[in-house]
Amino acid sequence: MQTLNLPEGHYPAVKREFIFKVDGSRPVLYSLDYINTQLYYLTPVEGFALSLLNGQRSLSELSALFTRLLPGYDQTMAEILDSIDTLVRNAPSQTGIGKDGLFDLSDHPQADAQGFDPRDFIIAPQDFAARKSNPKTSLRLDTPINVYTVFTHRCTTDCAYCYADRCKMTEMPLARWREIIAEMKGMGIWLAAPDNGDTFARRDGVELIECLCENELHFLLSTKAYLSKDTIRRLIDAGFTKKVRGVIQRRVQLSIDAVDDDVSRRILNIKHSNVARNLETVENFLSFGIMPKVKAVVTGLNYDQPEKIVERFYERGARVFHFVRYARSFHRHTESLFLDAAALSSLRGQLDRIRNRYDDITVVENISDAAPAQKRLDPETARAMWLGRIGCGGGWSSLGIAPNGKAFLCEQMKMREPFFVGDASQQSIEEIWHSAKLEAFIHPEREAFAETPCETCAEFETCIWEKGRCYRDAYFSYGNAFHPPPLCPNNHRPGLRLS
Repeated sequence: MQTLNLPEGHYPAVKREFIFKVDGSRPVLYSLDYINTQLYYLTPVEGFALSLLNGQRSLSELSALFTRLLPGYDQTMAEILDSIDTLVRNAPSQTGIGKDGLFDLSDHPQADAQGFDPRDFIIAPQDFAARKSNPKTSLRLDTPINVYTVFTHRCTTDCAYCYADRCKMTEMPLARWREIIAEMKGMGIWLAAPDNGDTFARRDGVELIECLCENELHFLLSTKAYLSKDTIRRLIDAGFTKKVRGVIQRRVQLSIDAVDDDVSRRILNIKHSNVARNLETVENFLSFGIMPKVKAVVTGLNYDQPEKIVERFYERGARVFHFVRYARSFHRHTESLFLDAAALSSLRGQLDRIRNRYDDITVVENISDAAPAQKRLDPETARAMWLGRIGCGGGWSSLGIAPNGKAFLCEQMKMREPFFVGDASQQSIEEIWHSAKLEAFIHPEREAFAETPCETCAEFETCIWEKGRCYRDAYFSYGNAFHPPPLCPNNHRPGLRLS
């Protein structure tokens, strides 16, 4: 086995961008990435070996210690570290954290490295085996690692493409949210997601974001609202620009879909154009040295805008742009929002010109490689995609709290019963996470899938209980959450076109 290119005298430590802990009877490792959190399940020996790293021991010292504690083990310390590092580097859907590996390396002891108590990572093999072999517990965490803190469903716009079920509901007061956020910190939860509405549509929205900062939670600040210099200064004073765990910088995403006033009004369903205020908001962030990302959802209504957006905001100092093609909104949709062949051709030309003209910007997009939607995948491709799916995080690793406190598992589902799994206005996160209601939803019995392929499927337990299926796609395609989604290779009913 190829080992790490690490001299015996170097001192390795686990990068602070990763959380490493024991969850139940297995060690877990995950990246602090709010876009696509990579979660790794380690064996007891891998976890114990990793727990020995503290930045104060060289590889030669670690190897000697490991051999003394586990004499005769069939892998060396270097081989185990290499195996875990390779797992991290080669993770699917890699978005950044981990692409350069798991370890900070130095030729001298690292005074500020994170350390662990190896005694916490001594796990009985029989307990680990039992956890791993049970489809209800093998991939589900004892504690969520990400909580969608949906403070409001209100927004400063009414976008034609909005994916959230922005139903009206009573909003929990700031005081209760403070308690929930404090509980999150106490449970060791580092990731929050204030999505599904615009926090600044609440009068106390600034206080809510300040609370996330004060509790050192990592999140993306995404908004369409106008933010003044005074508001931005308040967020900075609360710790927004202070790096999480000393290494991760929080980011700002400004959703700006058009710079032509008439297009802006049409796609956002607003009476007065907000283009001028968007420009000012970008300038306000830049005045504090914060580079916001300008993101646009590109639809059939605004496909001529990306080149204009880059030109206008580049002049103001923006250098990071993100263009994402429209995918079906389940709560509001018209076919004209999809990009047709002419629109895709125009967009590819715009992106080529953007990249040729500006050599100092970052452009992220999913348009260049867009292909016409297939009516039906061939069986072999469909099964490969199904088996390789990431799986549902809702109820396995993440939890959502709606504005009124109702707990949910998918931010794109209907915000109503029977899709609520608890109530944070009255329950703690811990109580909701281990409640019978949540467990019953993510681990349904076969009877719930009567007269569908799932009812008699030989892979039911490992598929539904262990990894989960997209009940959102099933619900919006067939009106039933307890139905195989369109991607399932055993489901031959056509589903909704998503893009």
